[in-house]
Amino acid sequence: MITEHPTIILLIFLVILAIAGWYHYRTRMKRHLLGEDEFIRGLMAIIENDFDSAIKFLKSAATKDTSNIKEYLLLGDILRQHGDYEVAKSVHLSLLTRAFLKPDEKARIHKSLALDFAAEGNFKKALEHISQAVNLKPDRWSYEFMAEVYENLQMWDEAFSALAKIGGDKRVMALYKVKSAEKFFEDDPHKARVILKEALKLDPDCVPAMIAIGDAYYSEERNRDALQWWEKVAVEYPQLAPLVLDKIEGVYYELGEFDRARILYREILKTAPESEHIRLRLAQIYEKMGEIDSALQDINEAPNDTEALALAKIRYNLMKNQTDRALQLLEDQLAEKSKFKVVCRHCGYKSGELFLKCPQCENWNILV
Repeated sequence: MITEHPTIILLIFLVILAIAGWYHYRTRMKRHLLGEDEFIRGLMAIIENDFDSAIKFLKSAATKDTSNIKEYLLLGDILRQHGDYEVAKSVHLSLLTRAFLKPDEKARIHKSLALDFAAEGNFKKALEHISQAVNLKPDRWSYEFMAEVYENLQMWDEAFSALAKIGGDKRVMALYKVKSAEKFFEDDPHKARVILKEALKLDPDCVPAMIAIGDAYYSEERNRDALQWWEKVAVEYPQLAPLVLDKIEGVYYELGEFDRARILYREILKTAPESEHIRLRLAQIYEKMGEIDSALQDINEAPNDTEALALAKIRYNLMKNQTDRALQLLEDQLAEKSKFKVVCRHCGYKSGELFLKCPQCENWNILV
C-alpha cells in the first residue's frame, strides 16, 4: 500500500506543494501584471486630463496589487486634485500603517499628506508632515514646500531658514527678511532697519526693503534719513516711484522745502523721460504755481503718448481756453477707444485683426 511507503508520500506532498506554489505564483503574477496594466492606463488618463478615468484605473490597480504603494499614493494625489481632501488623506494615512516601509517610501507618503492638509488650509498639520519628510529624506522640493507652509503660517524666520538650507532664491529670502522686520517697526525701528539691511545684502534691488527703511527712520522723526531712502527708490527705480512720491512730497512739505520735488522730478526725467507718473507730478507742481504753459510743455515733451498723458493735455488746453485743440485731442482719444479689438480670453493680448490662435500665449481664442 502507498501508506506503507513514506518516500512516495513525501514525493506526492512535494509535487502538490510545487503545483500549489506554481499556481499561487502564476495567480499573483497575473494579478500584478493586471495591476501594472491598470496603473499605466491610469497614468495615461492623467496625461490626457481625464481624472475620472484615472481614479477608476488607479483604484483598480491598487486592489489588484496591494503590495505596491505607488498606486495608492497616486490615487490619493489625484483625489486631492479633485478636491476630495478627506478621502485623499484617508488613502495616504492608511499607507503609514504598513509594515516594512523604506525611509524614502515613508518620506513620499508624508509629502503627499503635507499636500493634502495644505490643500484644505490646515498648514499646521501640513508642517508636521513635511517636517517628517525632511527628517526621513531631505531634498530641495521638501524644503521649498516647507518654506511655503511657513509663509502661510507667517513664520518668516523659519521660512528663511528652510530656503537657506538649499541655497534658495535670494530675492525671495530678502522679502522674508522684510516681512520679519515688520513686527519691530513700532517698538524697535532700529532692529527693523538692521533686518532690512540684511535683506539688501541678499538682494541689492529689494525696493520693499528700501521703502521700509525709510518708513522706520520716519517713525523716529528722522525725516532726512527717510528721504535718502525714498529718493533712492524714485531715482534708481522710476517705474516704482509712485510707491514713494506721496511720502517724499509730504516730507518736503514738512521741511518747508517746496521746490525740491520739482528739482527731483526734473532730475529723474533726464534718465527716464518715459516715466508717466513723474511727468504728471511735475505738471501738477507747475499747475499749482499757476504756470499752465510749463505744465502743458512738460506733458507735450513726453516721448510716449499714454491715455493719462492725453487726458492731461486735454485738461491743460481747456485751462488755457484752447477749446478747439482740446476737442481735437478728445476726438483722437475717442477714435482710438472706438477701434475694435479682439482680446485673447487667456492672456489679454489685443489685436485689431481677427486671430484664431493667440500669437502671445498660443491658446485657441474662442470668441463666444
